[in-house]
Amino acid sequence: MSLPINEPSQSSTIRDAQFKFGRLMREINHQIAAGDNFESVLDFLYNSLNTIIPYDRIGIALVEGNQLCSKWMKSKMRGEQLGPGYCGPLDNSSLKQILDSGHPRIINDLVQYSIQKPKSESTKLALADGIRSSLTCPVYSDGVPIGIVFFSSGKTDTYKLEHIEIYLEIADELSFVISQDRLRQEAVRGRSTGQNIRMLLHDLKSPLGVIQGFLQIAQDEAWYENLDHDARKIFETLQRNAFHMHDLLDELAEFNHLNFQGNKLEPCEVLLEKFISEVTEGAKDLASKKAITFTPECNLNGFQKTIFDPMKIRRALDNLISNAVKYSNRDTIIRLLIKANNHRLHFEIIDQGLGIPQSEFSKLFKEFGKTSVRPTERESSSGIGLAIVKKIIEQHGGQVDVQSEVGKGSAFSFWIPLKKVASTL
Repeated sequence: MSLPINEPSQSSTIRDAQFKFGRLMREINHQIAAGDNFESVLDFLYNSLNTIIPYDRIGIALVEGNQLCSKWMKSKMRGEQLGPGYCGPLDNSSLKQILDSGHPRIINDLVQYSIQKPKSESTKLALADGIRSSLTCPVYSDGVPIGIVFFSSGKTDTYKLEHIEIYLEIADELSFVISQDRLRQEAVRGRSTGQNIRMLLHDLKSPLGVIQGFLQIAQDEAWYENLDHDARKIFETLQRNAFHMHDLLDELAEFNHLNFQGNKLEPCEVLLEKFISEVTEGAKDLASKKAITFTPECNLNGFQKTIFDPMKIRRALDNLISNAVKYSNRDTIIRLLIKANNHRLHFEIIDQGLGIPQSEFSKLFKEFGKTSVRPTERESSSGIGLAIVKKIIEQHGGQVDVQSEVGKGSAFSFWIPLKKVASTL
């Protein structure tokens, strides 16, 4: 009497596949953390997944507008009709239904499927490649469908419905790989853009420096004193605009640095009274040029020091104070209020200037977000200063705000976290 052979149960087979895939995921995450590129990680997946899921070919296609475009494919088969570069329309396609529903699709007889869908161009190409069955899984990033992963076989009846769970786990891991690659590409593009802008700004500054130099030389020449009023007016206009362009390029360079390179703060221990004194000294000097009174008012509630990046916070305050001076009339008052409470350090600059219409608040703190209000004495304004302030404060984990009334003035404020510094004996 022969004994029956015990075959592994369906549940144990699935558990075994999940265990193998778990180990594979750890290796993939290690490769991504080590900086391996997209292609090498996918090649590793292709060479490793065959112990978990059957296939002769794996392909990935991503959504681009109203099309699905093949981005990566690796195959044991000769034909690659659907390889990288191929794009097909999504509208009214069965692939669109897969993306919308989030459910994978199994076709275990592609010849029979082509009879049912005679207009499917991708099915014809797959058959030309020798594909006879396929598993198609949607790929998501942050809950948004971004593409499809195709597992294909040269044999019919390759894929089983009971394995859907592990198929979806594989698709999720591929989603992570694709998302990481996209983030890396965006970072590379960002660095490249920042470098290009920096080079452009440098190239613009060089001829501008020559112009400013010759204008200064001209004013030092004896013949300059003999020029009539109109000629001098032309020189003064040229010089004023050259200085304005120089300031604008400086602010563009700073904003570019903050966007592409300046995410790293340099926090250190700051003595608050000394820091406020230095800010006040510079502000009083600037305000005095328009006979404006600058008054600081502090309530630090006993805090003597904290931690932040003093260079950047000083820059933010200087920008706000400079704006207050530009948009204020002579013989007015600008107040700087500083207070520490509820784990926050607050700064507020209050002026008696022109004020800003509430309907234009949305333009504030955006690059080149100029309002209809103009400086009182034709001072230059780039429209970048407030954007720089917002970027700096958000880097510190704080927040900016504005209150204003036309004809009465404005109050620009921000807070940053107040970090306690342990006293040392």
